Amino acid sequence: MALALTDEQAQIAAAMAGFAARHGGLELTRAQFDDLAAGRRPRFWDALVDQGLHAVHLPERFGGQGGGLAEAACVVEAAGYALLPGPLLPTVIAGAVAATDAGPVARAVVEDIVAGRTATVILPQAGQLRAVATRDGWRISGATGPDIGVCGAERLLVSAATEAGEVLWISLDASASGVRVLAQTPTDLTRDVGELHVADVPVSDGDVLRDVDAVRAQCLAVSMLAAEAAGIARWCVDNVVAHLKVREQFGRPIGSFQALQHKAAMLFINSELAAAAAWDAVRAADQSIPQHHIAAAGAAIVAVGRLPELVVDALTMFGAIGYTWEHDLHLYWKRAISLAAAVGSSAEWAQTLGDPAAPGRDFTIEIADVEPDFREVVAAALDRAALLRNDTPGRQNPEYAEFWTGPQRTALADAGLIAPHLPAPWGLDATPAGQLIIDEEFEKRPHLVRPSLGIAEWILPTVLAAGSDAQRAQFAVPTLRGELGWCQLFSEPGAGSDLAALTTRATKVDGGWLVNGQKVWTSSAQRADWGALLARTDPDAKKHKGIGYFLIDMATPGIRVRPLRTASGEAHFNEVFFDAVFVPDAMLVGEPTDGWSHALATMANERVAIGAYVKLDKERELRTLASRAGEAAEVTMVRQALGEVRAASNAIAALGVRDTLNRLAGHGPGPASSIGKVATAQIVRRVTAHALAFSGRAALVGGAEQSAVAHTLMMPAEVIGGGTVEIQLNIIATMILGLPRS
Repeated sequence: MALALTDEQAQIAAAMAGFAARHGGLELTRAQFDDLAAGRRPRFWDALVDQGLHAVHLPERFGGQGGGLAEAACVVEAAGYALLPGPLLPTVIAGAVAATDAGPVARAVVEDIVAGRTATVILPQAGQLRAVATRDGWRISGATGPDIGVCGAERLLVSAATEAGEVLWISLDASASGVRVLAQTPTDLTRDVGELHVADVPVSDGDVLRDVDAVRAQCLAVSMLAAEAAGIARWCVDNVVAHLKVREQFGRPIGSFQALQHKAAMLFINSELAAAAAWDAVRAADQSIPQHHIAAAGAAIVAVGRLPELVVDALTMFGAIGYTWEHDLHLYWKRAISLAAAVGSSAEWAQTLGDPAAPGRDFTIEIADVEPDFREVVAAALDRAALLRNDTPGRQNPEYAEFWTGPQRTALADAGLIAPHLPAPWGLDATPAGQLIIDEEFEKRPHLVRPSLGIAEWILPTVLAAGSDAQRAQFAVPTLRGELGWCQLFSEPGAGSDLAALTTRATKVDGGWLVNGQKVWTSSAQRADWGALLARTDPDAKKHKGIGYFLIDMATPGIRVRPLRTASGEAHFNEVFFDAVFVPDAMLVGEPTDGWSHALATMANERVAIGAYVKLDKERELRTLASRAGEAAEVTMVRQALGEVRAASNAIAALGVRDTLNRLAGHGPGPASSIGKVATAQIVRRVTAHALAFSGRAALVGGAEQSAVAHTLMMPAEVIGGGTVEIQLNIIATMILGLPRS
């Protein structure tokens, strides 16, 4: 995923990519290693400045292009993809930081950058300079670094600590007396790295920037570092996939080997999450500093901190050739290491993000002025419903308020607000913007419980799309009102994830079908009124072709439900046995062999719903442990684990926000649900593993319902539900990345 979201941003990214193709090229870069390490400008710098690509985010009144940080991120990401050498990244960061100040010093810095002078920012984290007050201003001393771009910078934007503990931001000319730069041997062979030494340099008040905030400056720097990291991650995916398609072993492309397909799919997932985290950090630049800090922390962990390992994952798929000097991968690897070093310790970022009292990331999409008439109708319907009450436990999950039935739920169902994305009259044909409006209006009324369809959430759309008029009339309204409970009768003991290998048989008889067989892992079968059943209608057809999709009354004679206890001791699932169960013709959805396509639609809805688990509170156990932790070392470890989980959750949520914004712009859905399913499963496993590790000897006691042990024993239900991670990886590898099927 490229960071560009709008057409204009895509054009800017394409312009940068085209420039890099014309003026960059890694063969040329390899010939300039010594010059680059010394901080000498690459030969293309003047041409880059002429196009204004280094200043797309700087104000037009100072000569810049008048864009925002998102446009700068698109430039930096495209440059990272091409591994463009030289001072672009530190100069872009310096411009972004200077542009936060409205004073004359900042204006001079911005104008210098627009004119083509190279620059860099020295953050307090790189080593603090000292500022001593004098009659005429300040005297600056100290040393910082190593840092990126110091050797080649003509303008230095540095921070210095006063004796009173304040932070001054100062514009220094790199050629000024008392300013000395010591070049270091860079890890990243395409950029310079140096230490800055300042010896009692006089600075007047006229050289001080007054409005730069140190936290905001750090967040801006991290945002741009993450944008470049996203470009590198995308390069790894594109080049690995291309390699897997053409490299052959044992007479076939290695991309058809399932092990490599799964590794490539995970590389893609991690790349997409890195891009989402980077995009969120860039987006947060227009929000409050605390919110920007949360987003930057997530990007530092997910996009930058994990980048070196991502590149190594790519290297292993190239094999030994990827480890050679001649292959470009090692150059990307070294830049990844350099970026991770520049952003700072992921562990420290995680500890900051893992403060249990810290606010959460705000992913609200503001659409206040969109579809005002629709909002008014929704608000009025919700207000009317709020005057009513539900009075009957729900058919599917009676213990949860969102499944209860009664006048309130009926009013919401009749208003189309239970599943507003469904077509009228069952829903509102709500656009993505309309669905966001409904979300907002429900959130304004926290006392009003938003009903859930549960399992019917993925069955009902299939019935409405492919069922008969009689089926829609019989099931739609009662299901929306919560008067019918459903179960999904797909999985079988012998089929597993190979759902098309099912053996439950539906044999045609007068007026209907006789069903014989067994289903397993069926949630809510013991309470369900109806089930969606897959059964083989034509044993001679290819396994995907001879399947029917039936709606079956769970009270029909011949159906036996046996609770299936899991390792947790609870019976959340069931086995369901069918012994000559009669299903009328009227309960067949579509044609007798249409079942596989209907099943795919149902499972797609299921995976979207299960992928949305990240919206639920997955960090509760770690948050509780963090608040209870005693010793300082224990607090640090728990907070670090909690911060890593929050960073991952925020990246998935950011991916969802991007997908929503794309839909609002009229584009179709992307791969966010597939990525979210796998990534959420990883979070669930990580949380339970951490919770067990930090529980210590308390994990010897398994009786408490809220213990880490209890949550761990329930974990497989969430990880496997909706299809195993491995099946999802198969889908990503073949249908999204286009790797050949095994």
